[in-house]
Amino acid sequence: MITLTEDEKKMVFQLEGCHRYDAIQEIAVFCWYTRDHDKRNIAENLLKKLRELSENDCRELICDIQKNYHLPQKARTVGEMIAVARQESGARKLEGHDIMALERFDPEVKHMIIFDVLSRESPIGDKGHRMRLFLTEAGYKKALESQDRSFIQILNHAKVSQGHLQYDRKECR
Repeated sequence: MITLTEDEKKMVFQLEGCHRYDAIQEIAVFCWYTRDHDKRNIAENLLKKLRELSENDCRELICDIQKNYHLPQKARTVGEMIAVARQESGARKLEGHDIMALERFDPEVKHMIIFDVLSRESPIGDKGHRMRLFLTEAGYKKALESQDRSFIQILNHAKVSQGHLQYDRKECR
C-alpha cells in the first residue's frame, strides 16, 4: 500500500466518490483549474500514487480515509465542512450525479431522483447501489418504467427548475 502525506490525505478526504476513475478525474480537474502551485503539486503527486493502485486498492484507500481521517484543525473550507458532515452523519454515499453536478443546471433537466437499484437487470447502476440522477422528462419516464418493472425503487424526487430543487415532500430535504 502507498503512503500519503497529510496534505494528500486531506485532499482524498474531500473527494466526492470512492472509485479510482472518479477520484482521478476530480483531482485532474482540480489540477487544471487551481492557481495555487503548492496545491497543484500536492494533487499531481497524489494522482501519480492513485494511478499506481488497482481499482479495489484505490477504493479501499479512499473509503478508509473518508471514514477514519480527522482534520488536524477545524474545517475551514466548504469542501472540508461537507466532508466532515458526511463523515459525522455516517451518510451513505450516492452513486450517479453529485448534488452540484452540471446536469442539475441543464435547462432540459426537470427531475432529480434518489433510488436504490434492486435488480441486476436494471438499465443503470449495480444491484445494491443507491444513486442520484438529474433527468429530463424522457429520462424520468424511463426511471418510472424501471420502477414498475422492479428494477429500481425511487426513494426521493424533486422537480428541478434552473438548478433549484423543489422536493415533493418537505421532510425529504
